[in-house]
Amino acid sequence: MGKILCLSDVHATARPPSSCTDAYWPDILSLLWQTVEIARLTDVSAVVWAGDILHHKAPSRTDHAVVMELIRVIAGYQRPLLITPGNHDMRHDRIDSIDATQPLGVLYQAGAQRLEGWADGNLPLYGVPWQQEWREAGIAAALGDFRERVFSRTLVVAHAPIYPPDRVPRHEGAEVTPAAWWSLAMEDVHPDMTHGLFYGHIHEPHGTWVQDGVRFCNNGALSRGSLDEYNLHREVGCTLWDDGTGEFEFVPLKALPAEELFRLRERDRAVTAQAVLGDFLADVGTARFGVLSIEGVLARIEQTPGVGRDVAELAAELLAEAAHGGKR
Repeated sequence: MGKILCLSDVHATARPPSSCTDAYWPDILSLLWQTVEIARLTDVSAVVWAGDILHHKAPSRTDHAVVMELIRVIAGYQRPLLITPGNHDMRHDRIDSIDATQPLGVLYQAGAQRLEGWADGNLPLYGVPWQQEWREAGIAAALGDFRERVFSRTLVVAHAPIYPPDRVPRHEGAEVTPAAWWSLAMEDVHPDMTHGLFYGHIHEPHGTWVQDGVRFCNNGALSRGSLDEYNLHREVGCTLWDDGTGEFEFVPLKALPAEELFRLRERDRAVTAQAVLGDFLADVGTARFGVLSIEGVLARIEQTPGVGRDVAELAAELLAEAAHGGKR
């Protein structure tokens, strides 16, 4: 078959996450078109998106123009594009909502193929959407028919909270990784071959790792919507899987630098304000105040050397929010 191009977690939206600038969606769209060119240059057999194609679960929050741009990308591949649904692609974790209300259903109607279970045709692909058959009770049933397939190697594409054995899960629901179950279900399928599992949902890159004869791969989300430290420095890319060797190859893409994508100035202001407030509150135990009111606290902050007007204003906002129970 040759190679299959893989990517995950596009999180398409015209309205950028709060930590990002307006360059968020143009950057993602540029990355997607770069994968179209890579698919052409490497002559891949198929392209796979491993879930969370849309950012908003509520269909009304996804602009029509975003869906149209995604349809143009699908047509641009000029080869099969298969999508395994993620949790952001459905409502209330109900997979039947995709065809009823969700924009992902429109992408399927526009030419993308749904990857749930075995792919159509002669592609060695098996898809496992969010919350479908990756819990312990469903693994054997989902993958049992691997033993009846003729593929020397198979690529499973999952949207699930999988973690390497040496990584501590960062997300709720990932305390028990299904990685061991995948391995057990596949351990006697062509035991001389290494099968692959490409997974999305976890945005932070895990790279490639092997467990019980299964080669796992997560090279990070295509999107960078959160202002986490790893997103400030990581290289964004897509992945090629070779069914001849079973190897995953990371292919870097040209992404915007972090200073253009993220609202770093606002982040720095918030960090400075928090530090000033922390120092101030540490002094409260030793200082004497006539009346400890918001106005008195703000007056003390404004008198602190090195505190600018913008920091003082942010401190006022934080204190007002705290006084009202954290509600905006």
